[in-house]
Amino acid sequence: MLKIVTLPFNERTEEFEQGKLERILGNVQIVKYQAELVKIEGKYYWTAFVEYEKVENIDKNLEKNNFLQNGRDIDIKEVNKNHEEYLSEEEAELYKILKEWRAGEAQILGYPPYIVASNQLLVDIIKANPTNVEELSQIRGMGKRKVRDYGEELLLILENFYDMKS
Repeated sequence: MLKIVTLPFNERTEEFEQGKLERILGNVQIVKYQAELVKIEGKYYWTAFVEYEKVENIDKNLEKNNFLQNGRDIDIKEVNKNHEEYLSEEEAELYKILKEWRAGEAQILGYPPYIVASNQLLVDIIKANPTNVEELSQIRGMGKRKVRDYGEELLLILENFYDMKS
């Protein structure tokens, strides 16, 4: 399996967010990797291309990683694999629209789409349904730069989508 992991440089701590890499690759055996330092809009990111094999591991604390969805117990890791499965029909439609918007932004800027917004961030935006910049900025992953660069446009997409639905 292949995974691309991008770690932002945290200027406050002056290091890359190593914990993210450990969470993502915690249950795998790395076969080989290649890392590159990239600079996007004056910010540094460490991007690693990782080839790995999944390691079977029984999580004794699995109950801590579960939540209820429609009355059934679901592993959070399962949710993160397929975001659309846990969205309502209307939310899935909005998710598709946001992914198309993200692809367009990424193409214009020359970035990979996940730099503009991860799938999880798009889902979080849909679930939070912010109506103003303040609410949008409270969503994990919507830092000052993303709010500044994409905030008004995202809010307009949400507003137009729900206006069309009502």
